[in-house]
Amino acid sequence: MPSLIFLFYSFQAIISGYVYDYETKEPLIGANIVLENTIYGTTTNKEGYYLLQIKEGKYKILFSYIGYLEEKREVTINKGEVLKLNIYLKRSPLTLKEVVVESRKQRIKEEVGISKIEISEEDIKFFPRLLSSDFFRSLQVFPGVLMATDFSSALYVRGGGADQNLILVDGINFYNPYHLGGFLGTLPSEIIKETDFYTGGFPAEYGQRLSSVLDITLKEGNKYKRNFNLEINNLLTKIIFEGPIKKDKSSYIFFFRRSYFDKFLKLLKINFPYYFLETFLKTNYELDQKGKIFFTNFLTNDNFNFTNFNLNFKWGNYLSSLTFLYPFSPKFFTKSFLTFSYYYYYINFYKNLFLVNNWVKEFSLKSDFSYYLSNNHTLKFGFEGKASDFYYDTKMMGGIRYDILGKPRNLAFYISDRRVFNKLIWEFGLRNDNQFTSYYGKRWYKPIDFRFSLKYFLLELTSLKFSFGSYSQLITALLPEFQPIPFLYIWIPTFGPYSPQKTYHCIFGFESYFLENIFFSIEPYYKYYPLIYEYNEQSDPFDIERTLFKKGKARSYGFDISIKREAGSFLIYLTYSYSWVKNYFDNLSYHPFYDRPHNLNFLIILPFFFKTNLALRFAFYTGTPYTEILSRYRYFYYRYLTGNWQYYWFENYGEKNAFRYPNYHRLDLTLEKEIKRLKIRIDIFNLYNQKNFLFYYYDYNYEPPIRKVFYQLPIIPSLSMEYAF
Repeated sequence: MPSLIFLFYSFQAIISGYVYDYETKEPLIGANIVLENTIYGTTTNKEGYYLLQIKEGKYKILFSYIGYLEEKREVTINKGEVLKLNIYLKRSPLTLKEVVVESRKQRIKEEVGISKIEISEEDIKFFPRLLSSDFFRSLQVFPGVLMATDFSSALYVRGGGADQNLILVDGINFYNPYHLGGFLGTLPSEIIKETDFYTGGFPAEYGQRLSSVLDITLKEGNKYKRNFNLEINNLLTKIIFEGPIKKDKSSYIFFFRRSYFDKFLKLLKINFPYYFLETFLKTNYELDQKGKIFFTNFLTNDNFNFTNFNLNFKWGNYLSSLTFLYPFSPKFFTKSFLTFSYYYYYINFYKNLFLVNNWVKEFSLKSDFSYYLSNNHTLKFGFEGKASDFYYDTKMMGGIRYDILGKPRNLAFYISDRRVFNKLIWEFGLRNDNQFTSYYGKRWYKPIDFRFSLKYFLLELTSLKFSFGSYSQLITALLPEFQPIPFLYIWIPTFGPYSPQKTYHCIFGFESYFLENIFFSIEPYYKYYPLIYEYNEQSDPFDIERTLFKKGKARSYGFDISIKREAGSFLIYLTYSYSWVKNYFDNLSYHPFYDRPHNLNFLIILPFFFKTNLALRFAFYTGTPYTEILSRYRYFYYRYLTGNWQYYWFENYGEKNAFRYPNYHRLDLTLEKEIKRLKIRIDIFNLYNQKNFLFYYYDYNYEPPIRKVFYQLPIIPSLSMEYAF
């Protein structure tokens, strides 16, 4: 390796370094670096790092980032010289159109970016919200993401189930990122720095899921000054501290949030003994001019203790990671994660009459390596080792018990090669997941998956894209097919009679920037699942291992359209998705409960009167499918204790999910006013109080029975105030 680097240096010069925010010293992801009057340019990676390999000479280098002032430097560099140049950009009161265009222009020149959405706090901070900032609900605006119900923040991406999404937080596998059974997400947008959201076609560095990847990087904290933010609204309190530990060298950020449903609703004579809390701490330290160490600790806890019914219900997560970042040379870059993830779920009804105890513990070591062979050629490779414990224990009165304890051990390898030509970018990758599971027999699983994607430029800012790949998943969540009100994830590893779930993605794409600040994208896709699992609601409790899951297949296809116009603080965002999904189990084929063929979101954010920001979001979705009850009949039996005949009703169902509820639509509004350090925000969910259907039910107190409707959420206003110290 040293000889190769020496050989390369003898022919070229290198300029490398980091681009930071001037005030906080947070790395800027995707900052644009251009050598004026040349073809050379690049963008910073997730760590704010950049690398330019150029010929000797004198250059003017332009550094820019959306929302920041440009910085220009003149350098003279000799043959074989390595110049380190760190840049600190200052925020701009205005977002210049030229900066927006040039930054995006450079980024689309360097990567295929198929089905990839890059999200920062700035992108979603004005999105309308329900009660509190909810990063996962914000994702439902983006193309390809289907919303199941108002009661769920869960993600259903391009026909995939809610358990088919890989969610990473600072490299940690996050198994259940939801509060209140899925009603609210656990991550507020204020602590998120950057997110890569792949709705399909994700590269080889990601594995173990079938549908999508959500790779979240959290903020590091201000290295220069201390900040304190306090937010209070109807049902929540949120606190954020950040500041330097050692100025310019180390910093921290601390976050705390607690709900008080249990306190506030008592004032309305409603007994709802539920609350959740979250705590988050992240610290970092720069070892020298190159290396950095990060420590992340994140805790969530939900508690529902209904003493009137002897019901104790609690669940939560504990996440922790130690991250090491180091460039061995300007061309050879590594990032390693040592992580621990613990998810638990416990329910005890009436003193062990019904008891469920489920938890997942996972230790993981992962290293990603990037080698920059040239400006146009990057090689990525890495490995990931996991030691996991999955425990599922259910006890019911009568002696029925499920007791599953799986201890899979996983070792994965991947390699990915990306090349940029004049009008073509292509990327090819391979991934091998090796897993050994000893529960219910000993089995090795060794799926090998491939990934291929390319982009061809028709014009400078107009391109065609294509991606094809295979994906495997070695864990499954026990989720019933129909979840009108979402429940919790019970994770089970692949074991015994089961094989890894599998899918293939085929995606086409067209994207273009025109009129300087308007982005247009369309992506048709097709997904085939040769093997998926679904929880078997008729499983045999005395042969639970063989009957726990139903084996099936699935297909989905459709297309996503995205149109985005932004200039300064003005934003118009229109997304439309057409989606067709069908599952096949035995001789039964049906659309899953979250299938919605037509999905439209329209978002507008604009400055309003007296320096107030106004945001409006309109959503329209096709109604979800359901199974109609066609008839009913009485089943009579003789009750000897009372000496008379009694009966109960049986219902005859039609074809599964052959009917649909009426179409769904609603309008959300946000008004935010900033007065010095005080922010006042009003959010109104479902502004015109549309009565959207959740499900039908029958009232058998009438003859004939009356079909009634259980509606989704009504109009919900919330007022929050945030003060920065």
